[in-house]
Amino acid sequence: MKRIKQGFINNKCNVRQFSHPLRLAVLCLALVISVNLSITSLNAQQQPTEPEDPAKAERTILRFLTSNDFPPFNYYDEEGNLSGFHIDLANAICREMVVRCDIRVRNWNEIPLAFKGGDFDAIIAGIAVSKENFQTMDFSNSYMRMPGRFAILKSRPQPEPDPKRLSGKKVGVIEASAHQAYLKKFFSEAKLVTFKSQTQATSALQSGEVDYLFGDAIQIMFWLNGSLSKQCCKFHGDAYWDAKYFGEGLAIAINKGDMKLRIELNEAINQIRSSGTFEELMLRYFPINIY
Repeated sequence: MKRIKQGFINNKCNVRQFSHPLRLAVLCLALVISVNLSITSLNAQQQPTEPEDPAKAERTILRFLTSNDFPPFNYYDEEGNLSGFHIDLANAICREMVVRCDIRVRNWNEIPLAFKGGDFDAIIAGIAVSKENFQTMDFSNSYMRMPGRFAILKSRPQPEPDPKRLSGKKVGVIEASAHQAYLKKFFSEAKLVTFKSQTQATSALQSGEVDYLFGDAIQIMFWLNGSLSKQCCKFHGDAYWDAKYFGEGLAIAINKGDMKLRIELNEAINQIRSSGTFEELMLRYFPINIY
């Protein structure tokens, strides 16, 4: 700019250089206009460029973090390929969002630290929707609830479970679990028989030691459908959904404050449900309806 101004001074209109006054005025006006345009152009070039708002940037890739030791949600199949309900759900979400999926695996206990590194957008691995986790991350809406359910022996029919009908009945449940607390609160007249492990509880039902088994629907479902049960038993009655006892279900964890991604994930999950894709995935990995 200094050079432009100096040039104007050095080339100022000198009446002694021009014999015609009108020509002098026209040339001076042209010179002033030229200098002003040059200064305006230089100022425009020196203005700082407005940084792109990350919230408005179009997403092209979604970086998921998961584990490989939680079948049927996340695991390696017989051919060494990463498989499971969460993997297929993540890919379905990416298709709905029209982005490329990048799914990386870490051991379960390494996931929180890896996520803090900032190299991932979301965790799809069954991270608990808890007050503690809400301090460092946010979550999508729940895509799967984990209800409590009763099971009985097929060879020993039982009444539909409700507080009055279970009065005096033996109900097997895991000791010190949320399911035991739920039974104490709402089925107080039942005779609770507690066990230290799921294996002990399912064996007690199979042998007839208890009339009912109450617990996590997914764990019971895998046992019912597996070889150890010998097809002895079945779900009985409705599913119980109380979030106070059984949690908010499964959701996708995201970086704290990333509300744009939360909205995008929720929209994609809703579309997957309405299109029937979610139901197809459930039938693929959960052969017995847990609901």
